[in-house]
Amino acid sequence: MTTKPADQTDPRAIATSDDVKRSFGALNDLTVAAVLKAQPSLRDLTEAALLLRGDGDLIAREHREITANAQAVIDIVERADEQWAEDER
Repeated sequence: MTTKPADQTDPRAIATSDDVKRSFGALNDLTVAAVLKAQPSLRDLTEAALLLRGDGDLIAREHREITANAQAVIDIVERADEQWAEDER
């Protein structure tokens, strides 16, 4: 996995593992790898994190739809959260 941070000034830059961990906190390596496989940009990570935290209204105010990559990230992180919750039972 890439550990060099993406250029934080370019929202189109492809995210790295460090970017994923910074956006979502403690994710296991398999989840990080799955997120990176979707090749999200920094903007995709930001949008996914906002939506997962319940702040989707910030995106809606700009009257834009989330990207397919952002949705893929959301799906991956939600599945990981569900799996973690099941493992805790």
